Amino acid sequence: MTATLVLDPILPEPLVAVLGAVLAFLTLRVYWRVGASVANWQRLALLGFRLAGIALVLLLLLQPSKRELIPPPKKERFTLLAVDTSCSMKQRDVASAARLDAAKNLLVESGAAGRDGVCENPRLRLFEFSDNAQPLTKSTLDLAPRGKTTRINQSVQTMLNTAGASESANGLILLTDGHDFELVNPVKTGAAAHARQTPIYAVPFGKQGKVRDISTRITSFQPYCYVKQTARITAALRLIGCELEDITVQLLRGGVVVQTRKLGAEELQELPVEFEVTEPKVGQFEYEVRALPLEHEVDSANNSAITYLNVIDQQIRVLVLEGDPYWDTTFLQRSLMRNDKFNVDALIRYGKNRVRAVRKTEEAGPLKSPATLDQLAQYDVVFLGRSVDQVLNAEQINLLQQFVRDRSGTVIFCRGAAFDNAALAPELSPVVWSQDARTRVHLDIAAEGRSLSSLRSLNEGQGGWDSLPELVAGRSAMHTEPLTATLATAATREDPLAAPAIVHRRFGRGQVVSIGVEGLWRWSLNSKVEGVNSPFDRFWDQTVLWLLAGRDFIPTRQFSFRPNSANIQLGEKVFFRLTMRQPDDSVKSVPLTLFLGDKEIGRANMTGTSSEAGRLAGEYLPERTGRYRAVAKFPDGTSQESRFIVFNENLEETEVTTDVVGLRRLCESSGGRLIEAGELRQLLKELASEPSDAEPQTQITPVWNAAWVFYAAGLLFGLDWFLRRRWGLS
Repeated sequence: MTATLVLDPILPEPLVAVLGAVLAFLTLRVYWRVGASVANWQRLALLGFRLAGIALVLLLLLQPSKRELIPPPKKERFTLLAVDTSCSMKQRDVASAARLDAAKNLLVESGAAGRDGVCENPRLRLFEFSDNAQPLTKSTLDLAPRGKTTRINQSVQTMLNTAGASESANGLILLTDGHDFELVNPVKTGAAAHARQTPIYAVPFGKQGKVRDISTRITSFQPYCYVKQTARITAALRLIGCELEDITVQLLRGGVVVQTRKLGAEELQELPVEFEVTEPKVGQFEYEVRALPLEHEVDSANNSAITYLNVIDQQIRVLVLEGDPYWDTTFLQRSLMRNDKFNVDALIRYGKNRVRAVRKTEEAGPLKSPATLDQLAQYDVVFLGRSVDQVLNAEQINLLQQFVRDRSGTVIFCRGAAFDNAALAPELSPVVWSQDARTRVHLDIAAEGRSLSSLRSLNEGQGGWDSLPELVAGRSAMHTEPLTATLATAATREDPLAAPAIVHRRFGRGQVVSIGVEGLWRWSLNSKVEGVNSPFDRFWDQTVLWLLAGRDFIPTRQFSFRPNSANIQLGEKVFFRLTMRQPDDSVKSVPLTLFLGDKEIGRANMTGTSSEAGRLAGEYLPERTGRYRAVAKFPDGTSQESRFIVFNENLEETEVTTDVVGLRRLCESSGGRLIEAGELRQLLKELASEPSDAEPQTQITPVWNAAWVFYAAGLLFGLDWFLRRRWGLS
C-alpha cells in the first residue's frame, strides 16, 4: 500500500485562488491605512497574523489529503455448473435419448467430468438441482431424474451462497430444460446473480414448443342423484401442443364406453367437456372420462380421470302449503302425488279457518301442521302458494326461516309473494314481486339457468320454448336480495324487455326459489304428450331433484356421509363430513374405516365442530394411489360407504416443453447468455482463464481534519483582534 500527498479541494482550485488574492489585497489595503497611527513593527505583526489566518483557511478549502492505493484482496475463483434432475429431464426427445442422459454425456464430452463421471477440476463445482440445489458428491453417471418439481430461483440462490468470503464465482452454467414452478420472474433471479457479479449461462435440453400432451381432471362432484335423474359429469382437458387438433373423448361406465365426443381444441389451453347420464337403478357407479392419446403424445397415463355417481331412490318428503287455492298449486299437487319420487303432504285452506290435510301415505297417520323445527325439518322441500299466513301462524313462519337457514331446508315460492303480511319472514324470499302484472308472457332461459336440466330439457324438446303455451301473467321484481341468480326471464310479444321470472338464492345452509309468473299449469295441457310426462311434470320433477342433489342430506335418513371429492391428489387430505337431519348432541364421534381395494389400510374418526350443530368432520391422508372406500358406522347400527380415487398428477411429467424464452431472460438479465451444447468446452476454458476484474481501490484521507487546525485558525484571528483593540485600532 503506497501513499502520496494530493489536494482534494472543497471548492474548485481557481475559485480558491481568486478568493485568496481578493482577501490578501483587501487585507493589505485596509491594514496599511488603519495602521498609520502605530509603529511599523506593530503594523507588520497585525498584517502577519491576519494573512496567516487567511492562508490557513485557504489551505483548509484546498484540503490537503493523503491518497492511498489499496490492492484488492486475493480471492479464489471458481465456476459453478448445475444439472437439472427434475422429472421432466427424463423425457426422451434429445436424439432419442433422455434429456438427463444427454446432459451427462455433455459433461464428459466437455471435460467437466471424467469418463467415470467424477469431476477432478478443483475450480469447477458441480451441483444437481430440482426443488433446491445440492453439491454433487457422487459420479454424474449416477444422476437420476427424481425431482418432483423445479425451483430455479431457490436453486440459484443456494448455489451463489456457497461462495465464501475469500471466494468468487466466474459464472454459473445450467444444464436444464427451463421448467420452473416457483413463479419467480427470471429477470429477478438474473438480477440477483448480476449483483453477485456471476453471469448465468444455460444449455437448453428438449423440444421447444413441440411436446404434445393431454391431461384430464374431473371438475364437478355430485354427491348423489336420484334414479332416472339426469346427472352431469364434467371434466377439463389441459392441452399442450394440441393446437387445432380434434380430440376424441370417451365416457366409460364400469370400463365400457357409453358415450363419445369429438371436440376441436382450437388454440385453447384448457377444454371443458360434459356428459349427461341417467341410472335406472340404485347403487354407486364408476365413470371414467378418457381422452384418446394423440400421435407422439409424451404421456398417455394422465389422459383419464375417474369419478363416482351415487344413485338413491329414497322418496323425497314434500310439504305443500296453500292459503288461496289456484290452478297452479292444484296441478302441482297432482303432479307430485303421481310421481313415485315424492311423498307428499299438503295443507290447503278452502274456507275461513278451514284447512284440508292431504297425505299421499295414509298409513303415516293424520297430518298436523308442523309446530316445531324438528317436525318441519322432516321435510326436504316446502312449497308455498299464496296467503300462507292463513295456514301457518307467525311463529311457524319464523320456523320456515330457521328451517332453511339452519337445517339446510329448501323452500319454493311457487306463486310469487306467499304472505299477505309482507312483514312476515322478510329474509326468506329472495325477491319482492310487484302487484302489477303483464299478461300473456313466455319464458326464456337466462345465462345462469342454462346448466339446469329442468329448463334445458324444456328448451331442447320438440319446438323448444316456442312450443310451450304462453303463461297467464308475469310480475316484475321490485327488489332482489344480494347473491340472487336469475334462472329464467319472462317477456311479452308487445314488450320484449326480459324481466326475472324464476330466481334462486342460497340462504344460510339452505336455498330458496321464487317464481314470479302464473299459469305454469298450462304446460300440462299438451295433447301431444302423455299427462305423466308433460313439460309441467318434467319441470317440477327435475327442479326439485336439482335443488336436492347439492344438499348434504339424503332423504329419509338421519345420517348423511360424504367426502369432499371423488378425486384426491396424492399428498392432499380427503375430508369427510357427516350431517344429521335432527342434531343429536349425544353423537360425539363416528368411526371411519378406510379400504384400498378390499384391504383395510386405516381408520379415522369424525368428531363434532364447535361452530355447527349436527355436523361432524374428519380427515385422512392417503399414502398411495388407487381406489378407496370409506365406511362410516353410525350409532343407530346403520352404515354408509363412499368411494374416491387417489391419483398422482405431477406437472413435471405433463408440462414438459422446454422453456427457452424463460432461460434466455434469466441469462441475459444476469450478464450471461444461452449457449449451444458444443460451446460448453470453450466456455469452461474462458471462465477458468478469466483474469480478476478487480482493480486497486483508491482511498483519499484528509490530513488536516484534526481539531487543532481549526483552533490554530481561531487563535490567529483572535490575536489579530486582541492586538488591534490593545493598540487602539478600530
